[in-house]
Amino acid sequence: MSIKDKNEDKWFKVRKDLSFYSTISKLKFPKSYTGKIFLIAFIGTHIPLITLFVYLIFMFPIENRIPVLLVLLGATLVGTAATLYFIYRLLIPILVTSEGIKKYRDEKVLPSLPMEYKDEVGLLMSNTQKCIERLDDLLKLKNRLIGMVSHDSKTPIGSIKIASGLIAEDIEEESSNVDEIKKYLELIEVSLESHSEFLDNMLTLARFDEGEIPANKTKVSPDTFFKLLKDNHKIYFQTKNIKFNTESNLGEKETVYCDKDKMMAVLNNLIQNALKFTESGGSIKLKIDQDDQNYIFKVKDSGVGISDKQKETLFEAFSASSKGTKDEIGSGLGLWIVKVFTEVNGGKVNFESREGEGTEFTIRLPLN
Repeated sequence: MSIKDKNEDKWFKVRKDLSFYSTISKLKFPKSYTGKIFLIAFIGTHIPLITLFVYLIFMFPIENRIPVLLVLLGATLVGTAATLYFIYRLLIPILVTSEGIKKYRDEKVLPSLPMEYKDEVGLLMSNTQKCIERLDDLLKLKNRLIGMVSHDSKTPIGSIKIASGLIAEDIEEESSNVDEIKKYLELIEVSLESHSEFLDNMLTLARFDEGEIPANKTKVSPDTFFKLLKDNHKIYFQTKNIKFNTESNLGEKETVYCDKDKMMAVLNNLIQNALKFTESGGSIKLKIDQDDQNYIFKVKDSGVGISDKQKETLFEAFSASSKGTKDEIGSGLGLWIVKVFTEVNGGKVNFESREGEGTEFTIRLPLN
């Protein structure tokens, strides 16, 4: 029997066990599940008492019945009240679980059901909490993926749009510059390739369901990073008149061992962030170095810097995003992407910044 057949057989047995509940649930009174349990408890506790009551009436003289019946009645009332009270208290975990699910469904409020109890109801609360948290994570991931697609599509699409406009202008002129048109076509090709890599990364995240994102590490030369970044942002550097400088302190044949696509996503976002907050005529520098344990990437700009308030939530998804020096608008996802893909590569990211004095982001990746 296959695993699927076994699971179906097990589920059929569980459904069969619900037959009594199915019958009881059809009672018009009491309507609530709690009321039905109280009714069954009431009947169960009173059957032996009613039996004893009938026995006393028929087997004892009348003068001996009254004291016994009064004691019996008092004990019945106290016992019934205590039984119903404690049954209700035992039902509270189920009621709390139901309320937690309803709150999350209607208001998206994440419950805090206890996880420490190990009996059946304790496991019900624990498993419900875990399922809701997992569902919440998946919904957040879905929203982040949508936001990331919106955010990171802007750079290549913007480059293509600008290049297409320049080609159209050049063609309309009497003396078209073929070399310039070729450069613009090359830019379009690079942008399309960059966008294709970006979509591959999004698919990787979309398929992620086990708590880890795989890193496909290869050896990448610093010059590869430099060339791709220059090509990807060439139009933006020109449009905003910003100098982009690169430097590598690695040996001539030394390489960086990392997931190239994810590191390109990291660097693209850092460069785009620097472009956004650097005034025209400013500069951005990417330096690649290494020490005894790490490869070190430093992206430094001469921009407006980061306020103390923004520093607290800088790497959070959908954090408040300020307008750029030319009113550029971001989604608040870029630096979250930087953090996620840096950690996928086994690295860490930090930054130093003062308002009005620029910002420097530092990425450290392990050598092995």
